[in-house]
Amino acid sequence: MENQKSYHHKNLRNELIEKGIRLVNEEGLKAFSLRKAAAACGVSHAAPYSHFQNKEELLEAMQNYITDEFSAILEDTISEYGNRSDVLEQLGKAYVVFFLKNPHYFSFLYTQSNMKIDLSFRQDKDRNYKPFEIFMDLALKRMDQADYPEEKRKDAVIALWSFVHGIASLATMKNVSYDEDWENKITDFMSVFHCSFLKENQNGGQ
Repeated sequence: MENQKSYHHKNLRNELIEKGIRLVNEEGLKAFSLRKAAAACGVSHAAPYSHFQNKEELLEAMQNYITDEFSAILEDTISEYGNRSDVLEQLGKAYVVFFLKNPHYFSFLYTQSNMKIDLSFRQDKDRNYKPFEIFMDLALKRMDQADYPEEKRKDAVIALWSFVHGIASLATMKNVSYDEDWENKITDFMSVFHCSFLKENQNGGQ
């Protein structure tokens, strides 16, 4: 029993976050409470208050936790594949695989949190959603290297993001069935999209 108490004390903040994400997905935001998160973790109703003042603070921590994990995966992928011509495809694959492994993150982040993405290409990047900024920055660098027309770049970024986001959405939906392994097929899906516009000078014209 003493070891169990020590375990909870040591890891309680992250456990509350993880259990909280699952609870919100299962029961919705209105039914969620610190009391329910505490019960899911097997600790007293008062225990969460040593980490979070209220439900809203825990919800914000849940959103930030997923965002930080997601951002780290994307940044690690760029570090590993940054010198390769297929780095953008690898980034798309990392996006999908992250949510394949954590489907409850996808559901919480895009349906239950107050996360917002600004597609307007404004300069205030620090206030935009970090994973989108990481993806956009890499896509724009690849377009610059390919001399892709300036006036088409915004549309291309949105199309690329939508493509990988759509695959992740399908792969994490409980009511979608598929007879092949999503993770094994991601490379095939990405090769269909191909990012061919990055491999030709579109100003030259085919």
